Amino acid sequence: MGAWDYGVFDDDTAYDALDDLKESADIMMEMEKYFDKAIQTDYVGYDEGHYALVSAAVIDSVINGTSYRCDDSYTEWIETLKEFDLTPLKQKAVMAINQVLSNHSELKELWEENKELYPKWCDDKCKIKKRLME
Repeated sequence: MGAWDYGVFDDDTAYDALDDLKESADIMMEMEKYFDKAIQTDYVGYDEGHYALVSAAVIDSVINGTSYRCDDSYTEWIETLKEFDLTPLKQKAVMAINQVLSNHSELKELWEENKELYPKWCDDKCKIKKRLME
């Protein structure tokens, strides 16, 4: 696992997901695809979990103005997304987070091994979910 802390963007794979979103020609379609992969599978793989969580965090930033520990370009990029109505993706984002936090998730399995940070990792994702449900 290439993680250095429990936050959404505290992992190399999360930055890969973010880069892919930044390069996307249709960001809403791309995020929906990432959510669907997490929702429609029997087991959420490591990469799929990150792609869904990063997409949910992006929606949280755009809609709720939530700040995340991320590279300097993140805030500027989020500002360019304010023109999009990402509200229709909130429900799928919540469903995807639920899948990542379920017992059918590689990310959850890996984080459970870290007794110290696992509760913080879970709480962080639950807070994103809660904000998206408002």
